[in-house]
Amino acid sequence: MKAIATFAFALFALGIFAAEIPKAPVPPSPYLPIIYKYADAMLERGRDTNGVFHSALNRVTLVPLELRTSGATPQDHQNLLRLLYTLTELSAKPKYRDAADAELRWFLSNADSRIYLSNQPWMLWDRCFEIAPEAALRLAVRLTNERLDSKDVEVFYRQAGFYLRSWAQAYARTREESFLKASDALFDQTEKIRQLGKHAAFASTLSLSIDCDAASRLVPGTLASRLRAFADHEDKMFCPLPEWLKSTGAFVTGGGRRVPPWMTGSGDNTTARIGLMCVSRYENTGSVAYRDLVHAAADLYLGSLPASDADAWPMTFGHAISLQVAAWRSTAQQKYLDRARELADFAVKHFFDQGPLPRASLKSTHYDAGTGADTLALGLVELHLHILAITAVRYPPNTIDR
Repeated sequence: MKAIATFAFALFALGIFAAEIPKAPVPPSPYLPIIYKYADAMLERGRDTNGVFHSALNRVTLVPLELRTSGATPQDHQNLLRLLYTLTELSAKPKYRDAADAELRWFLSNADSRIYLSNQPWMLWDRCFEIAPEAALRLAVRLTNERLDSKDVEVFYRQAGFYLRSWAQAYARTREESFLKASDALFDQTEKIRQLGKHAAFASTLSLSIDCDAASRLVPGTLASRLRAFADHEDKMFCPLPEWLKSTGAFVTGGGRRVPPWMTGSGDNTTARIGLMCVSRYENTGSVAYRDLVHAAADLYLGSLPASDADAWPMTFGHAISLQVAAWRSTAQQKYLDRARELADFAVKHFFDQGPLPRASLKSTHYDAGTGADTLALGLVELHLHILAITAVRYPPNTIDR
């Protein structure tokens, strides 16, 4: 043993063992500095005196647009707040978390419970209960006094899911029976609509299924079983409904309407948006049918960009990037990660072309929270974490724009 040690020392002295085994190169990721500049600009110049982020800003001067309503509720900035919490985890700088908390506290004291669940599910209940439990409880209780009475089945289905999910999260935090009673009553109403043969378009039904599944994991007994059964039933209805994307080039609704890959407009569905709903259901159910839909939807973006004369929102690019990353996670096929980077590079070049804030659309020059700048930012962060194989920081699922 002594001779071996002496021999090894001699080799080290000669430099044979001196060099370390070279490490695998870390692929570069240019996206995070862009996101930090966006977040820092919003913290420094993009808030009103209440700490609430403005919804529309001049990208050069960073002042609110005079002809637009500059103030907005966290409903319009939910992905921005989720992004800020993620940046604190990445940077260990509390200023991002503190800014998000400040807006949530304002929101809980001033929220109009009639409208804040109108556009998307509220995914920040846990944080609300952590920083202001009494105010969060008051808001959740106010929601139980409301009744959804929309004559539009699609609107009703989407919003019913948002309320059921909110009440389930409130129940999980408080164990207040009133949330279960409100959920039972609303779910009875939802089932009655379905029994009458009134069907929503598949995107609204899929959205409701996502929220029913999430709520079922937080409530007990019969209600949980009913919610799961509803989601399972709709899964069986949905998966065969869209024609296979590879053969049609688009999701096709029951009425024969083709869902486009790129589109501009509030509430408009795109292939990527529906594809991310399929991502959510696949990750919750493990259904091969949903997995195949995710891959087929991602394939449509391998060679697709908006036409040169067309407009598009940053939101859609955020969805498309996250869709490619999801396909890469489940297949390990490099083409999906490469395409996610190509889409991200295009988005950075065309949206972040002037100053730290992204433009509202390819054909707009101002910043507008309503077109999904924060959704694009989440997609870029998700891509960054996958490029660098960072697993210690969880990224928020980019699936709430539905």
